[in-house]
Amino acid sequence: MNAAAPAKQLWLLLLVTFWAFFGLTGRDAWKPDEALALAPILDAVPDLARAWAAPAPLYAWAAALLARLGAPWMNLQDGARLASGGFTLAAMGFTALAARRLYGAGFGATLVLALLGCFGLMLRMHAMAPETAQLAAWSALLAGVAHGRDASRTGGVLSGLALAALFLGLRGVPDLIAGMALLFLPLVSPHWRRPEYFRTLGLGLALAAAIAAVAVLALHGNGQLDAWLRWHGPQRLTSGMGSVRAYSELPWFAWPLWPLALVALWHEHRRLGRAQELHLPLLALLAAMLATLGPSWTRDGALLPLLPPLALLAVHGVDRMKRGAAQAFYWFGVVTFLFFVFAFWTYFSAMEWGMPARLAAHMVSLTPSHRPGLVPVRSQFLALSASALWLLAIPLFPRAKTRPVLVWASGMVLVWTLLIALFRPWLEAGWGYKPLIADMGRHLPVGACLKIDTDPAMRVMLRYHLHPKNDSNCPWLLADADHKATTDSKPRWEGARPRQNKQRYRLYYLAR
Repeated sequence: MNAAAPAKQLWLLLLVTFWAFFGLTGRDAWKPDEALALAPILDAVPDLARAWAAPAPLYAWAAALLARLGAPWMNLQDGARLASGGFTLAAMGFTALAARRLYGAGFGATLVLALLGCFGLMLRMHAMAPETAQLAAWSALLAGVAHGRDASRTGGVLSGLALAALFLGLRGVPDLIAGMALLFLPLVSPHWRRPEYFRTLGLGLALAAAIAAVAVLALHGNGQLDAWLRWHGPQRLTSGMGSVRAYSELPWFAWPLWPLALVALWHEHRRLGRAQELHLPLLALLAAMLATLGPSWTRDGALLPLLPPLALLAVHGVDRMKRGAAQAFYWFGVVTFLFFVFAFWTYFSAMEWGMPARLAAHMVSLTPSHRPGLVPVRSQFLALSASALWLLAIPLFPRAKTRPVLVWASGMVLVWTLLIALFRPWLEAGWGYKPLIADMGRHLPVGACLKIDTDPAMRVMLRYHLHPKNDSNCPWLLADADHKATTDSKPRWEGARPRQNKQRYRLYYLAR
């Protein structure tokens, strides 16, 4: 596969950067997972050292730092979410380095395109998700192992830093075990049992041990060791462990990586023992499956470590795919995204302009609080321009081996652009916590003390948006609708997020 020209590399960099950061700001948390991830960030913003008490210190520290740096221009939640985009870009860069080292020039850009078109990555990295930091550290470790076979210094430094980040800054002992498996499993292949890789192992383990020892001593000296051990000690091996049922999400989460990975395995199945370039991706996939069984912050985020090795296999499959199969995969992508473009614009027309009428009534029934006219003209222009550019680019895509992943990458960028540009106000009205909390706040006196007895995610969002006083003697109570309030008074307010209507809240005034 030929190396991409510098101009094409620049365009790819601009496209990936736009995709990574577009839609991260200007919105509220839409899922409870995001709200729960915000809690340790709120604690760490005034004092970054408090990030050590978070379940994912590396992500909490980076998000809190970005929130502080961006405070003059954006709110705390927007600034914190930028960490997800930064970690995802780092992960793509490290995995591209691994592809270039294993396969040669040109494969790094193809790998970025393959990851760019991955459906699961698009959803996770555009949320406030600690898994993006785990993905970056895991990808750096994979790049270190790939370089370690021939360049022990580079491989050792990358491996040591990544292993220390996984142990200290993410899930602790579970990530340490999975990372050690990734370091040692390549020794199964005779192509990795060479002096350079043994030096890589020695340097990487020594560097990780030194960083971990210094960090643990510093935590002990600051009195933070117990808080860190709560989330990262050996007990995490038995608490909050995942399940093999997480793999049931893989077919849609890792699309279109896994079909391309199967192409690579099918093409090389007769000489798999001699195909040394595939040994590391296959062994890394085994280690990633072990990592997937560790404690998870979100349901499908546990699958993220599987994406780098699958992407490495996928780019090999792209290079080996026959022309007829490549054309079929390409046109399947074209038809898929043409359907998405048509569907998005049809739904937007119904939501904004009332046509078609039946679909417009359905959209209103889903989110009654949304009102037409909230989508700015500049957002509509961006969506229209992106749609037109993609439609014009379809016949211009080069007839190269990268054509199938190019259409999936560009199509996924288009889908995310349309989703945010056209539907952000509708999504905000349906899933956002802010409209619900603002409506509830209108029924509270200014400066009222509020006792909160709700789910943890709602508590975090109340802390962020409302900043209520809270103690055991508060005259006001906000509780889940199924909560049996210790009062006979009727609720002063009741509400729910329209797209989460089963999770209702009630506001009571407790007579004293």
